[in-house]
Amino acid sequence: MIPVSVVLTAYNSAPFVAEAMESVLRQTFRDFEVIAVDDGSQDGTGEILDRHVDPRLHVVHQDNGGPAASLNTGLRLARGRYIALLDGDDCWHPDKLRNHLAYLNANPDADLTFDWSNWIDSHSRETGLHSAWRRGRFSFRALLEDFVIGNTSSVVFRRSALDAAGMCDSQFRRYYDADLFLRIALLREGNVHALPRPLTYYRRHGAQMSRDWTVMRQEWYALLEKFRSIAPSETAEASPRGSSNMTRYFAVLAYECGDFSEAASILAGSFRAAPALYLTDRRNWTLTAAAAAGLLLPSAVHCWLERLAGIATTGGRRTAG
Repeated sequence: MIPVSVVLTAYNSAPFVAEAMESVLRQTFRDFEVIAVDDGSQDGTGEILDRHVDPRLHVVHQDNGGPAASLNTGLRLARGRYIALLDGDDCWHPDKLRNHLAYLNANPDADLTFDWSNWIDSHSRETGLHSAWRRGRFSFRALLEDFVIGNTSSVVFRRSALDAAGMCDSQFRRYYDADLFLRIALLREGNVHALPRPLTYYRRHGAQMSRDWTVMRQEWYALLEKFRSIAPSETAEASPRGSSNMTRYFAVLAYECGDFSEAASILAGSFRAAPALYLTDRRNWTLTAAAAAGLLLPSAVHCWLERLAGIATTGGRRTAG
């Protein structure tokens, strides 16, 4: 059996997909296959993928079916013992696969591993921001409360876990990955492990579908409803804190787009829904202060306060850490 299958999915990722592919082909661990799925792109993404010549690479072109359908195509073709995921606009450190496979081989109780991510802009420059630096092992409840995995490209999991949990659910266009990872987390307690190294470069740019916080909020509640039927007691216990944390994330997306008024409104709704949870998380205070400053203060003062709070400006848009 092939040790690892890399499933790279891309839709209209022409400015970034060559860098994503090259980051895979430059891995220091060499024994892998790559299934690259072009999901009906109209910007030349498929042609860029076709230019790469490597016996380990298989490029699939399909009509646009959305991210879940695209990932399912790659997962069905994957033959590896482990499966690593990469979005077409992200990229990896050269030692990404070597580190994950060494950890998974040494820890049979881990079904899914995720590493830390450094954030890059549309020009591949590091912004100085990064994912949450979490360590240890995580259960379904912990992930539903605070989805610390962060992004799809940071993840490697066992094929056996995918076979047990099932494929991506095509009803979700934004949370198809979270749905899959949460179902893997339900297989056994504490089977999701953090690999505490920054091995993924997560790109933030204006064309990302994940910036549409209104649709994401609708999908979040649909996801909760699904897990209330699968794991009712765990979901009931975790969903209040999970919803509080996700609401802050929606406010971050609004803030990134420069809509400080909407960010403040979302945060106010979060406070009204769960005051105790809101007040006990300092991240809510930081974002509330940033949104208020954006509304009330001159731009130069606001930018200075952003830097003090660990919030940077990338590509003309503000990005909250």
